[in-house]
Amino acid sequence: MPVHDFKSIQPTNVNVIHQILVNHLHAIRLNQEDERLITIMEDPFVPPVETIFGVYCVYLKSILDLLQGRISSIDSYDFQKASAKDKLLTAEDFEVVLDMATFVIIASEDKAYMSHYFIGGDTEKLNSILNVCFGHPNLLADQASKRSIKRFEQDVLIVEKIGCMKLLRNE
Repeated sequence: MPVHDFKSIQPTNVNVIHQILVNHLHAIRLNQEDERLITIMEDPFVPPVETIFGVYCVYLKSILDLLQGRISSIDSYDFQKASAKDKLLTAEDFEVVLDMATFVIIASEDKAYMSHYFIGGDTEKLNSILNVCFGHPNLLADQASKRSIKRFEQDVLIVEKIGCMKLLRNE
């Protein structure tokens, strides 16, 4: 596993996060006004509506298995085999997968970088990917910052292990 200069990891632009979700995780971008999303949008942890950059539905079984840890890496044979069986859907078709899909809401207060996110579903690895997108936490001396730095470094290692670090660095 490569050695990382954790402190050099900068925040990821929301447009890059969008590209990762849509092009690499095959998420469907949804209209946040869609009435089928009412129960998700009413969750108290969803970011304020005025800051929402995008609402996404991650539904492919291979991607969900990767993000839930059942498949180790996007570079693995297991992932390639599972992704060959996946069927792509459109935003109009997403109702078919509502009960098994994971919903991701990306918020940006400045329209450039993610300020908050919400994940509706069980995908620990996606949480790690989005945490890495925040960039390295400030190096303050207090205990909370030390914990957040340690968590960030663990997330970088998880994202590297599942083969997604190159996506965040546009490699």
